[in-house]
Amino acid sequence: MYGGFEVYKVYLSVKNHFTTKSYDYAKYGGKVTVKLETFTKRHDRYFFHKLSKRYNEREILDYFISNFIVDSNKWIGNLLNNDGHDNYISWKKYKDSIQYSFRSDCVLINDDLISRNLRFDDGFNVSNGQHPRVLRLYLQKKISIQSLYQIDKVIGFSKRWSKQIEENVVWPKINDKLTKMAPFVNYNMTQAKLVMKEVYNGS
Repeated sequence: MYGGFEVYKVYLSVKNHFTTKSYDYAKYGGKVTVKLETFTKRHDRYFFHKLSKRYNEREILDYFISNFIVDSNKWIGNLLNNDGHDNYISWKKYKDSIQYSFRSDCVLINDDLISRNLRFDDGFNVSNGQHPRVLRLYLQKKISIQSLYQIDKVIGFSKRWSKQIEENVVWPKINDKLTKMAPFVNYNMTQAKLVMKEVYNGS
């Protein structure tokens, strides 16, 4: 029966995936070993019961994924606030229209680069160890991390950025998120390539 304990197990699997190196959600199929008595002794179990009333079994996984991608250090109690729900809605909206959302972000990137008289490659170049233009667009919340993830899968910028970006706080955390979110982004590589070719052709 679906309830607080089941929500806790989903929470634990997603939390372990995003915050440890020993647990891989895809490898273990999201399964965790935890006893009911352990859960009943938790002082915060009330929050998991409350979440089970708000989100069903299909929704709760996306709920935790969306929030851990934003902030992997959040306490469960904080996930019940409006930000937690907003993160979920934003993630779900992108997921439900992934091709449209990806294309929209690609167009936004292209328009931004054109307005600055920059070519496509310029948007991903690291100059003097500073953040590339595309990364800045993400940090300004103008494009989503799902789009950043797909672009990276197509052109593979993250390894180069890790070598060339000099600061060691902001980008490493984002890069870790891009790696960790792999099991949860259901995208079509061929479609992503076609969209990028269409939008950036001649840039």
